[in-house]
Amino acid sequence: MTGKTIMIVDDDRGFAQSLANMLGASGYRTCVSYDPASALAQSRSHQVDCALIDYNLGATLGTTLITRLREEGHGFPMIMLTGYGDVRTATQAMKLGAADFVEKPYEPGELLASIDTAINKARDTSHAADGIREARRMLRMLTERESEIVDAIVAGSSSKQIAEALGVSQRTVEAHRANVLQKLGISNTASLVRLAVLAGLGPPQG
Repeated sequence: MTGKTIMIVDDDRGFAQSLANMLGASGYRTCVSYDPASALAQSRSHQVDCALIDYNLGATLGTTLITRLREEGHGFPMIMLTGYGDVRTATQAMKLGAADFVEKPYEPGELLASIDTAINKARDTSHAADGIREARRMLRMLTERESEIVDAIVAGSSSKQIAEALGVSQRTVEAHRANVLQKLGISNTASLVRLAVLAGLGPPQG
């Protein structure tokens, strides 16, 4: 994966520059910060696709920077780099939202694979979130009665059961179901259920 921007945050300037050179040779763009303040500034001014953050940033821990970046709403993946390869540090970083934990000195192939995985996972998560938002937007187009019928369909109720529960005829339920399919631009009930479940109405029961 190339053309993506990687933010490097490390107070060891020589290490940071060496890492930037390696990533540049691999097709990545980079922006380098040597302290948390400049990293926060870089994250606001650059389109960052992934961040490599050293655990020990002098007076500040890398985990603290991860927290600050998340608090500012940055969703790009962050990989913790450290010379202290202990389980506690890795666990802490992961709990705070780090995508991975790579020990120094790093092996280039391993680090590149970690970056690639983190970016792909973040992209897939973003696409999934887009799908959920679109499904919810579509369902908001329905009337209250149509929404009631969709809820019942997702719960596994038959047209007869829905009609009895709502006090209407089965023919009316079928008409509403047809209107819902047409309004949402889908062709069958199975697709309607998938859309509703994606929107968070819950898995079908029964």
